Amino acid sequence: MKLGFIGIGKIAGAVIEGLCTSGRKDLDIQLSPRNEEHSGYLSGKYPNVKKRGSNQEVLDHADLIFIALRPAAAKEALRELDFDKRHTVVSFIPLLKYADLAAAVHPATKISRAIPLPTVLYHNCPIPVFRPDEQVTGLFSVIGQPLPVEDEDQLHAIWTLTGLITPFYDLLNTLSDWTTAKGVQKQIANAYIADLFQSLSFMAQRSNPIDFKELAKHAATPNGMNEQAGKEIREKGGHQAYEEASDHLLERFR
Repeated sequence: MKLGFIGIGKIAGAVIEGLCTSGRKDLDIQLSPRNEEHSGYLSGKYPNVKKRGSNQEVLDHADLIFIALRPAAAKEALRELDFDKRHTVVSFIPLLKYADLAAAVHPATKISRAIPLPTVLYHNCPIPVFRPDEQVTGLFSVIGQPLPVEDEDQLHAIWTLTGLITPFYDLLNTLSDWTTAKGVQKQIANAYIADLFQSLSFMAQRSNPIDFKELAKHAATPNGMNEQAGKEIREKGGHQAYEEASDHLLERFR
């Protein structure tokens, strides 16, 4: 399978490394020359990855094209390229809507939008995909869990949640600072906090159906610590801040 990547940032780099360590032996990967550090590192580390001299060279030597350009530069960069009917195109660009993407990569008609996260590097990542075909879904299944999304507005709502990664780690850092201020060693505090939230997410993943409200209720035993903390944080509007931030992020898609 001949893959091409236009744009080699953090997400594209993680996808490439995830694919190269997935066990798939049939992948021939072409990289755009942009971001010399990333493309040079990847082509030097994996024998099936080759850096090309231009974005057009990537298109000429690949059939499945992943676009991971910055939103501000994407349209202009894509206008300079000659796509072909044989190309299947997958865009990782959050603010480039399907209609504009389709116009930019014409005459290619097999077009998807997808939301991989850096955790694809470890083959553990939900990957929402709008208008996926079987080839794209099959490829994503070796680096994560593809989730077909039927409506572009729904895709944008899901994409908004990726803007909460920094607030999530900020929360963990706040809890780490609080714990270490109580005398716990930093290494122990951080290991426990990371594993605590990972294990809670794991429990939610195994629920059928996944019902966060029910999980919260189950943890809140009468007069227990979870009931007390849950009530206090709700009353202080802690969760509302996440809702408001999400509303503001969603506006960027409109």
